[in-house]
Amino acid sequence: MSEVDILPISVRSQDDTVLEVPTPRQVLRIAINLKYLIDSMITRHYNDGDIDAVITEEFVTLAYKACGGDEKDTQSSKKYQAVIVFALLNVYSWYQSIINDEIHEINFFITRSIVVQKLCQIIIEREEKKNIHYLFNHILLRRYSIFEIAGSSNQMNAVELATDLHCTIIVGTSGFQRCLVWLWDGWIIQSPKNLDCFIKEEIVVSTSYLDHFTPQRIKTPKYQNFLTILFSVIYLILYSTVMNEKLIINIEPINKKEFCFILFTLGYVIDEIMKFHYIGIAYFQFWTCFNDSLYLLVTLSIILRLKSLYLSNSPNDTYGVISYRLLACAVPLAWSRLLLYLESQKFIGIMLVVVKHMMRESIIFFFLLILLLLGFLQGFIALDLSDGELDVTNSVINNLLATIIGFGDLSVFENFASPYATILYYCYSFVISVILLNILIALYSNAYQNVVDNADSEYMCLMSQKTLRFIRAPDENVFVPPCNIFEIILSLILLGQNEAIKQSALYVVMTLLYAPLLIITSLWEVRTARRIKYNRLWGVPDDSNQQDTIWDLTDGYVESVGISLRNDAETGIKATLKKNSTMLIEQSQEEKKDPKFSVTEEWYDRLEKLKNTSNNPQSTLLKLLYEQNKNIIKLTKKIEKLDRKLEILQQKKKD
Repeated sequence: MSEVDILPISVRSQDDTVLEVPTPRQVLRIAINLKYLIDSMITRHYNDGDIDAVITEEFVTLAYKACGGDEKDTQSSKKYQAVIVFALLNVYSWYQSIINDEIHEINFFITRSIVVQKLCQIIIEREEKKNIHYLFNHILLRRYSIFEIAGSSNQMNAVELATDLHCTIIVGTSGFQRCLVWLWDGWIIQSPKNLDCFIKEEIVVSTSYLDHFTPQRIKTPKYQNFLTILFSVIYLILYSTVMNEKLIINIEPINKKEFCFILFTLGYVIDEIMKFHYIGIAYFQFWTCFNDSLYLLVTLSIILRLKSLYLSNSPNDTYGVISYRLLACAVPLAWSRLLLYLESQKFIGIMLVVVKHMMRESIIFFFLLILLLLGFLQGFIALDLSDGELDVTNSVINNLLATIIGFGDLSVFENFASPYATILYYCYSFVISVILLNILIALYSNAYQNVVDNADSEYMCLMSQKTLRFIRAPDENVFVPPCNIFEIILSLILLGQNEAIKQSALYVVMTLLYAPLLIITSLWEVRTARRIKYNRLWGVPDDSNQQDTIWDLTDGYVESVGISLRNDAETGIKATLKKNSTMLIEQSQEEKKDPKFSVTEEWYDRLEKLKNTSNNPQSTLLKLLYEQNKNIIKLTKKIEKLDRKLEILQQKKKD
C-alpha cells in the first residue's frame, strides 16, 4: 500500500469546547476596566498617524489582563477574554454618547474612540492567527449581555454590535471579514439548541450528496439571497402584468396573476413584521424603510381593490380608480427595490451607500426649507388678507412649491399687492435658488466624497448588514417570502397536532419547494467539501484553498471531470498530490539547466537582515534619534565657533 493510500482525509478542528458565559455584571466590570485603561493611556488628542504608536505591546497585554480570570487556568482566562471585543464595543458606544454631550472635547474623545477600534483590530488579527474557531465562535459570534442602569441589555454579539455602531475599522479587519464569509457560505450556523451560540456546520465537510440535499441548507445567507432576487424578479413581472392588464372602466374580478401578486405582497409584509418583532428597532434602516413604503402603498391599493370589488354596488367605483393609481405611483419603488438585493455587487453597493448618506444630509436642507417656506408663506397670506379676501393663496402656494424645483412663475404676483408681493417673491427665489440649493449641492458633494474616500470600508459594512439581515431573526424553518405563506397555511392546518408531526410536514414541504435549487447547491457543496478535507489534511483553515493562487504551483485542488456523486475525497487528494509532485519536479529540472541561474545564499542572508531591520521600528527609531543627535552636536559646535569668532571681532572693534 502506498503512502497516499493511507493519508487521512478528515481532521477534527482544534477548538470544540463551549465556554461558560460571563454574567452581565461581570461584562460591565470588564468594560469599565478597559475604559479605565484607555482613559489612563490616552490623555490628549493624537493625530491619526500617531495613534498606532500609542498602542504598544504592553497596552494590548494590559487589555487582555483587564478581563480578569485565572491566568494559570486556560478555560478561566478564555472565558473572560472572549468578551473583550464585545466589551470594547460597549466602551466605544459610551465614548460616542460623551461626544454628543461634550462637544468642546470632541477631538479628544474621537481619539479614544479610534483607539478602541484599533485595539479591537489588533486583538482580532492576533486571535485569527492563534485559533480561528475561538475567534469566530466565542469572541465575534457568541451573544453576551452587559448590565446597565436600566438593567441587563439585550443579548448581542460583537458582529452585530460593530455593524450597528458602524465601526468601519473593526468590520474591515481580516478576521471579521472571514467570519462574515463563513456565515455567508453557511459554514457557521446558529445553534438549534442555544440561539445565543453559533457552531460549525459539519455538513459542509461531508462528501455525501444526500447529506447536502436538505432544506436546512437554505438557511445559508447566499442561498436566501439568490432566492430573494429570484422571487423579486417574479414579483416585478407580476406587478407589471397586473398594471398593464388592469382596466378601471369596469370592475373586473381578481384573476390568477393578480391573486399571485396579492399572495406575494402578503408574504413580504408578514416577513417584514416578523423580522421587526425579532430584531427590533435596529432592523429599520434606510432601505428597509424604502421597502416598507412600497409594501404600504401596494397594501393600501389591494385593500381598496377588495373594497371596490366586494363592498361596492357601483360599476365605476371611486375606490377601484384610487387603487389603480396608487399601484401606478408605486411602480418606481418596485423597480428600484431590485437594487436592494443587488447590493452585493461592489459598484451598486457603494452607490447605494452614497444615496443613503445623501438622503441623511437632505434632512438639514428640508428643515431649513420648511422654516423659510412657512415664513414666506405667512407673509404672502398677510398680503392677500390686506384687501379682506383670500383669493390668490392657492396659486401662491403652488408657485412657492414649484420654485423649489425651478418652475416658479413671476406672473402670479404681477397683480397681487404690487410691489410688495413681487419684492417678497424675489427674496424667496434668491434664498431658495442661490443659498439653499447650493447648500444642498455642497452637502451632497461632501457625502459623496466621504463615502468614496472610504469606499472599501463602507462596502464591507454594507455586506455585514446584508449578511446579518438573513441570520439575525432566528427561524427554525426558513421559508423565503412569499413561501412563508405555505408555512402559515400548514401551521393553521396542523394546529393542535404533535410538534414532531408538524416539523415533519414542514420539512417535506420545504424539500419540495427548494428541490430545484438543492439539486444544484448540493453538487457545489460536495465539491467544496472535498477541498475542505484536503485543507484539513494539511492542518490549515478550511477556507485556505478556495481560490487557486496562480503563482503557487502546489496550490489548488484537482477536481474530478464532470459531475461526480461519489462519496469520497481520496481520488481528488491523490490526483492533487501527484500534480503537485510533478509540478515541483518539472520546475526544479528547468531551474537546474543553467547552474548559474539560482540566487546565492548571500542574497537570502542580506534579505533576512534587511527584513529584521525594517520590521523592528524601535531599532529604526533609535537610529533616527542617533542621527538627529549627531546633527544637533554638529550644529552646536558650529554655533560655539561662531560665538567665539563674534567675541574676537567685538574685542578687535573695542581695541
